[in-house]
Amino acid sequence: MKTLTHDQIESVIDWLNSWEQLKGTAIPLRFKEDWTNKLNSHSNIDNTPLGLKPKWIHDLYRKKEITEAIQRYIEHDKDIPREWVKELLSY
Repeated sequence: MKTLTHDQIESVIDWLNSWEQLKGTAIPLRFKEDWTNKLNSHSNIDNTPLGLKPKWIHDLYRKKEITEAIQRYIEHDKDIPREWVKELLSY
């Protein structure tokens, strides 16, 4: 399910306040409470700093980088470093 933005939640609350036929009934009050709570929970979001890329993604890109580097060395008739081959085989 897609997360609503702060502006979208405020728009819903404004829309709920415009229900003329339901003003004074329990229905819009309950919806308004729910949406106001949702709005307040958005403002308390933990802004945790960005962490590490998962190891499996790092490994996937590293394997691709090594393969591409080896291909470039082959195209230029250069000796491929043993460390690269050893690391590539470790994946």
